Amino acid sequence: NDVAMIQAADVGIGIEGKEGRQASLAADFSLTRFSHVARLMLWHGRNSYTRTARLSQFVIHRGLIISIIQAVFSAIFYFATVAVYSGWLVVGYSTVYTMLPVFSLVLDEDVDDQTAFVYPELYRELQKGRRLNSRTFLTWVFKSIYQGGVIMLLCMVLFDDSFLHMVSITFTALILTELLMVALEIQAWRLYYMTIII
Repeated sequence: NDVAMIQAADVGIGIEGKEGRQASLAADFSLTRFSHVARLMLWHGRNSYTRTARLSQFVIHRGLIISIIQAVFSAIFYFATVAVYSGWLVVGYSTVYTMLPVFSLVLDEDVDDQTAFVYPELYRELQKGRRLNSRTFLTWVFKSIYQGGVIMLLCMVLFDDSFLHMVSITFTALILTELLMVALEIQAWRLYYMTIII
């Protein structure tokens, strides 16, 4: 009956025992001791939720800001079907230039494990969904629209003499903006975060 109960649950935790391993094999998470459940929920569960929330919103921001730059560029040039960035710059933006800083968001911790165990009421904040909801999503969307618009409009005002300069300046501003957004999102700075971002 344990296997059916674990499979019916949203997240099943199986504990290996004297009865065998059927329950642990059917579970999403398998533990050797019941005492590990607190660490799984309060520490690993907390990190998983906060990291997923931050990462998903950042990835949406990363894609939307470059789309806003392209939309503003097209609107300024009478909706011409000309790409502001060539294909290789877009590929480089998604992979080389902004991939490593994303790992610093994935490895970030807002509280240490001892604090999570001493104050389990911190988990209530996660149950209320304050890290990933429509308000935080709209905040990131607004940031993307604002930053993308400002990058392109300021470049058009300040450097309107050459298209080639405009591409390099807006792309550099875009990369620096994304690195700054990652730096502002990190809760606990570690030495390897700085090497990843730089």
